[in-house]
Amino acid sequence: MGQLGRFLLALFDAVAGALHPLGLRGARWEWRKQSWRRRLEQKTVEWENLERGARVRTRMCRECRALVPRAHKVCPECGASMARGGGTGRWLEILFPGTGNLTHMLIAANFLLTLLAVLQGGAAAQGGGMFGLLAPSRAALFLLGAKFAPAIYAGQPWRLVTAIFLHGGLLHLLFNSYALANLGPLIENSFGRRKYFLIYLSTGIVSFVSSTLFSPYTPSVGCSGAIFGLLGMAVVYGRFRGGRMGREIADQLMRWVILGLVMFFMPGIDNAAHFGGLLFGGTLGFFVDVGEPRRGWPDLWLRILTWGMLLIVLGSFLAMGLSYRSNLALLQGAGG
Repeated sequence: MGQLGRFLLALFDAVAGALHPLGLRGARWEWRKQSWRRRLEQKTVEWENLERGARVRTRMCRECRALVPRAHKVCPECGASMARGGGTGRWLEILFPGTGNLTHMLIAANFLLTLLAVLQGGAAAQGGGMFGLLAPSRAALFLLGAKFAPAIYAGQPWRLVTAIFLHGGLLHLLFNSYALANLGPLIENSFGRRKYFLIYLSTGIVSFVSSTLFSPYTPSVGCSGAIFGLLGMAVVYGRFRGGRMGREIADQLMRWVILGLVMFFMPGIDNAAHFGGLLFGGTLGFFVDVGEPRRGWPDLWLRILTWGMLLIVLGSFLAMGLSYRSNLALLQGAGG
């Protein structure tokens, strides 16, 4: 990027020099030319600084400010997670701001999949309360992987994964995105990106397993089960294993739990999914430790689990695509 800036500066000087014999001169032109060149010089310096930062071999711990080798996943001084680091991740953050934050990526995926459902089936004509605003049609949600127990029992278990990324309407999506944007970074910064990814997906899957068992004939979508899982894990860990600071955080998060209990009495809410995610997340809170392992078998197992979960997600969406025509024919047959 620095070389690009220097090339642009040389190109600018060459063009300005070529225009001078053609009569483009004068005090006003010289002032504009120098102003444009200073801006380009400043941009070149910014690019060079970003390039040096992306290539640096050490990172600064966000908690204790110690310089830590880039390969370390945990700060050796204070034990804080170093999940957001240099190398490829730093380049991605420079080129695509926000990609270094897994929470932002999950929210973006939810928006994209829900938008695809709206574009595919149009806004649902039927009512759905406040969560029915700009809602995808039920047919579109079914085709893109909504949780529906008869289809799951018929050989489509991938719906337990794809349903996490779909939402039933604009307010449903915005409410879950707001909750995830507030709760997600707390888990990601405390437990590390890989554990956060595993906790989010596993609690989301378990929430839809619970919904399949206890609310089988009600189609449902959304990441609220995963959010309740994150909430349950954070509260249990903070209350029983997090020390004084953890207990204070758990007390603050209990407000979200109370709000969730209020939602249990609202119509159209998948209570089975919420309760399943909350219970499973609370169970994980007794076993999952903060930070990421530095090396050895714990780090290897975490890598295996993370890649395994990623393959499950990708495989689920691949299965959804391969089943699309048969599910469409099923809907057309039922409509006929």
